[in-house]
Amino acid sequence: MNVFDKFKQLTHKIKADKKSLIIFACGMLIIVFIMISEIDFEKEKEIVDNELSDSEYCSYLESKIKKFVQNIDGAGKTEVIITLAETTEYIYATDDKDTRKNSSNNNDYTLQKDYVIIDNNNNDEGLLIKTIEPKVRGVAISCEGADNIKVQEQIYSTVEALLDLNTSDISISKLSLSEEKYEK
Repeated sequence: MNVFDKFKQLTHKIKADKKSLIIFACGMLIIVFIMISEIDFEKEKEIVDNELSDSEYCSYLESKIKKFVQNIDGAGKTEVIITLAETTEYIYATDDKDTRKNSSNNNDYTLQKDYVIIDNNNNDEGLLIKTIEPKVRGVAISCEGADNIKVQEQIYSTVEALLDLNTSDISISKLSLSEEKYEK
């Protein structure tokens, strides 16, 4: 029996058992969401690399998470607020010089750090070697489907994976529909 025949057998078993079909479909849906999110984040990585301010970076993350959570089946309309734990950190190249002087009583040690300066269009500036984006402190998500436990679980696991957070750093609540009442 070849691989193709085994695959046919497996699909017949899944089709026969509705519960297995639902679990299989949910698993495939999660895999597709993950693949889509990776592609989408890679396309817009260039935007983040172009030195966004901390508030712009926070807004960028909020829009990405909002867009992704709204794609979760049952989440519906979504609002997202993100807080950052710190500011962006810039690491500049240095030229380190250390000198050691031996004397009769002690060892004198001096470390001198000079920043590497480059000429950029007649402006002297430090040579930036690394930018560390701020860490996310917490996320608050409000969506229409938050009263559904399965939707909440999917949102928790999605945000945990995308932002490397613990569930205690994520808040999910039901979105108030009072706005729509006034719009009609």
